[in-house]
Amino acid sequence: MEKDIFYRLGKLIYRYHWIIITLWLILFSACIPSLPKLTDPLKSIGFVDPKSESAKANQILNAEFGYGYNQFIIIYKSEKLHVTDALFQHEIKESLAQLKNYPFKHDIIYPDANNKTQIAKDNHTAYAVIVFKSDHEIHPVNLAKIKSAIKKPAHLSMKIGGEPIFLEDTKTQTQIDLFKAEYIAIPVAIITMLIIFGSVVAASLPIILGGIGAIFILTILFYIAHVFDLSVFTINIALLLGLCLSLDYSLFIISRFRDELQKSQPVDEAVAIMLSTAGKAIFFSGLAVLISLSALLLFPINMLFSVGMGGLAATFISMTMAIILLPSILAALNTKINYLSIPFLNNDQGEQTHFWKWVVSKVVKVRVFYFISILILLLFIGYPFLQVTFGISDFRVLPKTMESRQVFDLFNEKFGEPKLSPIFIIVHTATNKVLTKSNIYHLYDLTNQIKKDPRVDLVNSIVNTDPRLTKEQYAQLYTHPDHFSPELKKLIRLTTRENLTVITVISKYPHDSIKTKELVKSIRHIQPKHGLSLEVTGTSVNTIDVLAGISHIFPYALLWIIGFSYLILLFLLRSVVLPLKAIVMTMLSLFSSYGVLVFVIQWGHFHQLLNFEPQNMLDISLLIIIFCTLFGVSMDYEVFLLTRIKESYEETGDNIKSILTGIDHSSKIITSAAIIVIFLCLAFMSADILFVKAFGLGIAVAVFIDAFLIRTIFVPATMALLKSWNWYLPKWLDKILPSNSFKVD
Repeated sequence: MEKDIFYRLGKLIYRYHWIIITLWLILFSACIPSLPKLTDPLKSIGFVDPKSESAKANQILNAEFGYGYNQFIIIYKSEKLHVTDALFQHEIKESLAQLKNYPFKHDIIYPDANNKTQIAKDNHTAYAVIVFKSDHEIHPVNLAKIKSAIKKPAHLSMKIGGEPIFLEDTKTQTQIDLFKAEYIAIPVAIITMLIIFGSVVAASLPIILGGIGAIFILTILFYIAHVFDLSVFTINIALLLGLCLSLDYSLFIISRFRDELQKSQPVDEAVAIMLSTAGKAIFFSGLAVLISLSALLLFPINMLFSVGMGGLAATFISMTMAIILLPSILAALNTKINYLSIPFLNNDQGEQTHFWKWVVSKVVKVRVFYFISILILLLFIGYPFLQVTFGISDFRVLPKTMESRQVFDLFNEKFGEPKLSPIFIIVHTATNKVLTKSNIYHLYDLTNQIKKDPRVDLVNSIVNTDPRLTKEQYAQLYTHPDHFSPELKKLIRLTTRENLTVITVISKYPHDSIKTKELVKSIRHIQPKHGLSLEVTGTSVNTIDVLAGISHIFPYALLWIIGFSYLILLFLLRSVVLPLKAIVMTMLSLFSSYGVLVFVIQWGHFHQLLNFEPQNMLDISLLIIIFCTLFGVSMDYEVFLLTRIKESYEETGDNIKSILTGIDHSSKIITSAAIIVIFLCLAFMSADILFVKAFGLGIAVAVFIDAFLIRTIFVPATMALLKSWNWYLPKWLDKILPSNSFKVD
């Protein structure tokens, strides 16, 4: 074997394999103490652009008023009592009475005759709002104390929700989904590995390494989350990616090691050759995954940045374990890798490889037919994506069985979705005080200007509490603080500080509708005079800013991924055509995956079977994550297939023969790896968190198409059509490219 750096690394690993295993065990032991606290540092859902105007304005709201994640909503309902009945009002106040003993400062906004906006039209349902005066998230322990302090009334039904509870429920459900997926995925992975290897030891090793890798990934994320604000969805997606890569890489390494042992190679030589072939391929394919996922760090969106960090950690651990730890274990096991073989499982895959060789031989004979047929099929599957509606995930990511989700649903039913997603306008004054005569005049004019917009349903501010009052009367009222009533003092405390005040705008339309987006745009274009300045935030504003932030960065991320992926494949394959072909085919598998996601998640087909609520949109963050993840993962199959074909072509110089030989040697591994990844992703589709379910579906579909349609049919047909153009490399480029060969001596 050519004695490259990977060959020498294999020799070194064999010599010191026990020391390497011991060091990994020490590192693993160091991870154990952090396991019970893994989700504690995860602080957000992550669908926000921290640098946007809406995010900065939202920080002001949270810091100054406690709006947002420190706001609780308690919905009370009675079939018989009316909200205005004395008993209904008494039981609401009794329900919340014990909160006065809670150490955090807070305000409670009750539904009553003076606040009818919190009373439903049926007069049987109302909600109270608790606003905690803290710019820090409430710890789960304190959250439990708050919930226990809120007593259920004797004659009313009650549901508790709000941002803190929604976040905590998402964390809890994420862990439940993770355990549920493991119960499904691990048995399937074990059975698949047993079928592939026919040996208990060989089949168990990838599963054990996958578990060890998961602990390392979780520990790394635990410490990263103390430095960066990571989304709660990071763990599930990072672990799914880590398990997929870990099992894939283990499969490639163990298969090559066993192949070398069957050739009667000494163990040290088998380890060295294994690293110089499969190990080298894993290194470069892992590098492609790292580069693809690193593109997520370019986006300002917290969700994308979080998954990028998690994906990088998962890829680095999977790749390092495959190249360093696994060869050390194989060196220690020696020929015992085949120990506890299962007699009725045939390890000789000659028939299987013969089957794939037979399939490809048929494909290359009628290459034009298969090329056109598969291309039409992929375009047909992806066609629904042309009708995609982009959006941002909301409370519907949680299952309907959870109380915090039920609060949102009940609120939407009784009060309307727009009231659930108001537009907040923070008005800053040039002077140090809002409550001056001139500022009140200007605020009154501004509020009335906004109210006249036909898309506005309701405007709440300190200058429209009573429609009977004129501008002059409001100015007279606020310039005499000694005359403030308790209700007015509470209103000022909730909405106004020294030089800023909040105007709340309720749209007539849902937060993600075109009308509401146009309303936000109109408000942002208002240019108030007399020293006033505006900042706008709210759910609809955040959605606009997130979509704009992603749209701005995506072209650069696309260039980053495609550019570096092309260079890696150019270096490996020494062809200017094959890397371009690989990129185009990856784009086709992505297009098909997106088409299925639109068909299922957006349009709602099979939603009862898959247990989710149709969304009428696709989360743009999800599509970006799938794009970066799949672009990297598909390079695994591309590298292992094309390097085998390249190896044969260098020996024979025959294009068709090299395609058949490459498929013959790699299809078993590629299809086996794809089956494992597909089952892992399908296991994650059991998640009740819709974002995780959709991610599993998207990756499963893309990998299936990539492995069973593209790599085994479309690639051979395309390469047969391209003939010698597959290996075209200009002489000037050949001279400057570093030498690279997978040839076996």
